[in-house]
Amino acid sequence: MKDKLFKGIYSAIFSVYDQNMKVKTETVEKIVDYQLKNGLKGFYVCGNTGECSVLPASTRMEMLESIVKANGGRGQIIAHIGATHFEDAKRLLEHACTQKIDAVASLPPSLTKYYAADEIFEYYKWLAANSRYPVYAYITPVLNCDPVVFAQKLATYYAFGNIVAATGDKLNILNGPDETMICGLSLGADGAIGTSYNYMPATAVAIYENFKNGDIAAAREYQRRLNKYIGVNFGKSIAVWKSGMTVLGFDMGYTVFPCIMPDKNDIVAIKAQLEKIGLPVV
Repeated sequence: MKDKLFKGIYSAIFSVYDQNMKVKTETVEKIVDYQLKNGLKGFYVCGNTGECSVLPASTRMEMLESIVKANGGRGQIIAHIGATHFEDAKRLLEHACTQKIDAVASLPPSLTKYYAADEIFEYYKWLAANSRYPVYAYITPVLNCDPVVFAQKLATYYAFGNIVAATGDKLNILNGPDETMICGLSLGADGAIGTSYNYMPATAVAIYENFKNGDIAAAREYQRRLNKYIGVNFGKSIAVWKSGMTVLGFDMGYTVFPCIMPDKNDIVAIKAQLEKIGLPVV
C-alpha cells in the first residue's frame, strides 16, 4: 500500500493582497517562512480562509504562484480550485496544474448547498479526470447528503485512486475544525488544516506531535491553549482573523469589500486579548 501523501499540520493560509487585488508577495514570503520554521508541513491555498468565494480568479492564481515561489519546495502545497462559477473552477484547475504543487482540492461546486449529491459526485469525477495531481474533496456540511456516505462513495469509485483524501487504497484524512483537532486525530485523521495555525503554528504542531507520541494530556493542554486564541476571533469576519497576523507584525494589506477592516484601536484591543494568552514569537 502506498504511504499517505499528507501527514501533519497545514495552514489554511490567509490570502494577502492590496486594494488593487494584487498579492503582497513580501508578506507571503514572511508568512511562509514563519510557518515552516514553526513546524508546519505546508499550505492549503485559497480555500474558505483564503477567501475563495470573494476573490477574483486572477488574484487566486497570483496567490498560488506567490506561495509556490516562497515555499521553494520546502513544504507541501494543496491548491483549492473550487469556485462559485464552474468556468472559474476550470481556469483555476488548469492554472494549478502548471504549478509545482502536491495536490488540488475543492469544496463542492458553487461552494453552497446548490447541487444534489449525484451532481456533486459528477463534479469530483470531472475534477479527478482533468487533474494531473491527486484530488482531495472537502467533505463539509455544505453537501446535500450524508458526508460519511458521500466520502465512502468517492473513495471506493474505481477511477479515484487519488480522490477524496484517498491515496492509493488508504484514506488520507485531514481534520478541518481547529478547535477539535485532537478529536479528529482520535478518530484517525492523519493531520489537520486550519485557520488559527496561521498565527499559532507551533501550538498546532505541539497538539499533533504530542498526540502522535501518546502524550494525550499534553496534547489536550495545547488544544486548550489554541482554543483560547480561537475564542478571541470566533464568529468574526476574516478581516478580524487576519488581524492576528497584523499583531505579530505582518502587513496583511486589505480585505475585500464589504468586510470592515479593523482600525488601529481594534488592533490594539485584539493585541491586548492575545497578549493575555501569550503571543507566539515570530
